[in-house]
Amino acid sequence: MSWSIAALIRGASTAETSTSLTESIAIDDDDDAGAEPELHGAQLLELELETDGVIAERVAEMKKPAVRAAILSEEDVPLPEGQDGAMLNMSSMLSRVAAALSGVTTEVTGASPSDDVRHLIAGLTKLGYEAEYIDESQGLVRDGPRRADPPTSGELFCGNAGTALRFLTSVAAITKGDWVLTGDAYMQRRPIQPLITAWQQLGVDAQADHGCPPVQIRGGTCTGSRVAIDATLSSQFVSSLLLVGSRLPRGLHISLSDKVASRSYAQLTCSLLQRVGVVASMDAKSAVVARSTTPPPPQLKVGGDWSSAGYWTCLNHLTGSQITAGNLTHNSGQADERLGVVLASLPAAGEATVNVEAIPDQFPNLAVLAALRAGTTHLTGAENVRIKECDRIAVMARELRKFGVDLDEAPDGLTIRGGKPWSLPDQECIVPEADHRIAMAFALAGLFVAGVTIQDPKCVTKSYPNFWSDLERVRAQHRAVALVGMRAAGKTTLGRAIAKETGSDFIDTDAQFIAAHGPINEFVQANGWPAFRLEEQRIVSESLGPGRIVALGGGAVESEPVRKLLADQAVVIWLRATPQLLRERLAGDEHRPSLTGAPVHDEVDEVLTRRGPLYRTVATRIIDAGLSQAEQVAMATRNKC
Repeated sequence: MSWSIAALIRGASTAETSTSLTESIAIDDDDDAGAEPELHGAQLLELELETDGVIAERVAEMKKPAVRAAILSEEDVPLPEGQDGAMLNMSSMLSRVAAALSGVTTEVTGASPSDDVRHLIAGLTKLGYEAEYIDESQGLVRDGPRRADPPTSGELFCGNAGTALRFLTSVAAITKGDWVLTGDAYMQRRPIQPLITAWQQLGVDAQADHGCPPVQIRGGTCTGSRVAIDATLSSQFVSSLLLVGSRLPRGLHISLSDKVASRSYAQLTCSLLQRVGVVASMDAKSAVVARSTTPPPPQLKVGGDWSSAGYWTCLNHLTGSQITAGNLTHNSGQADERLGVVLASLPAAGEATVNVEAIPDQFPNLAVLAALRAGTTHLTGAENVRIKECDRIAVMARELRKFGVDLDEAPDGLTIRGGKPWSLPDQECIVPEADHRIAMAFALAGLFVAGVTIQDPKCVTKSYPNFWSDLERVRAQHRAVALVGMRAAGKTTLGRAIAKETGSDFIDTDAQFIAAHGPINEFVQANGWPAFRLEEQRIVSESLGPGRIVALGGGAVESEPVRKLLADQAVVIWLRATPQLLRERLAGDEHRPSLTGAPVHDEVDEVLTRRGPLYRTVATRIIDAGLSQAEQVAMATRNKC
């Protein structure tokens, strides 16, 4: 399947969203032909968009990025409401395993129906443990002890859920029976040999051809309690061992390699184990987990996912918006919580270096952000992202080059020379290689660059099932701001003032027309009004874009295609002026030809009578043209229209 970001850029109203999004989905996979798109699920994050303050105040607090959008919404609408305590994928899975191995029944709240969690639950079930969703809308999962008549063999298919397969490998190693763990073609290229070697050291018969899945394990034969592991590729090898260490007769002592990739996630594992009553600790050289006799609490709650929130953190940085997730826990131990600090230190322009070693999941987002910012950005410390769902360095380089982005690939990252216009050739689309984070990163790009189409949109269900619906809600707040009204109402003056206040780009469509074709009256005399309206429509279409402030000609709303463009893509401000005010301002204006043959100032009533209902139809809000500029700007930016 392919998902067109054009639907998100068009900005369908709430009533139209379902239709417009469905129409934007093209089926290019025979297996999916005729199937309903499955793009919605339980919320991962409880997003809120704060728009009640003066945007300029927020902008002033930040180093201005090269790309910025105005956030001007009609009301203060929270984005979107989700269940209390939406999931953190890794913590959710850690909780699953810890609860299942405890031997008692535990209910865990906050488990999103992501592919990662679903595969983990299915694998635990195959191994004979009790694990099931009992209330998916609340992310409520019940985990319990192993059944009285457990299976003694089976195949555990994990799709492309690498975390699930690594965790299940260790669960299988301590579970009596013959087990095979495998996944899709992508999974079968992901290395797992360090974990297999560790279990071999502990006396378990474990094999993985070529160091990648499928994994064959004869479980329940562990004899050791001390192991050394190479965790330079992934901290999940360490987390996997820690999870089951408390179930071993003598606990487990793990000697760590000098470098542990994404070390904070292993530390997070220790913290979670402590929450469920397990004695666990970690220092620079080792991790230790003791044999546990303490049952976990009957209920566990998982907090929001800072990794998933990274998309919104980057969008906040690019636009000056305030998209937040109310269910995120600060000082959570999640490495991605640091992203905001990283971005705050990133200069608006010029050369900068960002080491992503501690936040590797943000590499795709930061690559897109680097391509949008003015200047050269060196992304380093990303060696281990080459062995994720795909080689993220190579794939990001390949896909960014499709837009004409100037970059160099290095073993541990990318050097990106950004800030130049993007363009995606016709018939080109983004190929994320079934990688959820690649797809979501380019969805972020699609908010700023027209025509982005992403293959296989459902790959985001691996970690963030509701991403597309969340993005649609957020995108709806990042529309163009279009000013309509009669000539002389003051649209250009107000538009420039709003653009200055919000740090946004300003476009005057009449000025664009004159720059391309010369004086409007001469064009109309030579070509007629229909030709003018058609060209005006083209200019409006090219001018509207997320975050831009656009002043339209007074008669643009007389074109039905223009009215549709405004409905789909813009927050529309009608700068409403009285006939008297217009006549005063139009006195002596000869730049625009008469519409009726009468002097321009004399035809005001007739023209306003015709256009007034059209202005009202397209208007999101109305501002009195007779107010002071300060009052008008305040109304536009503070949602008091």
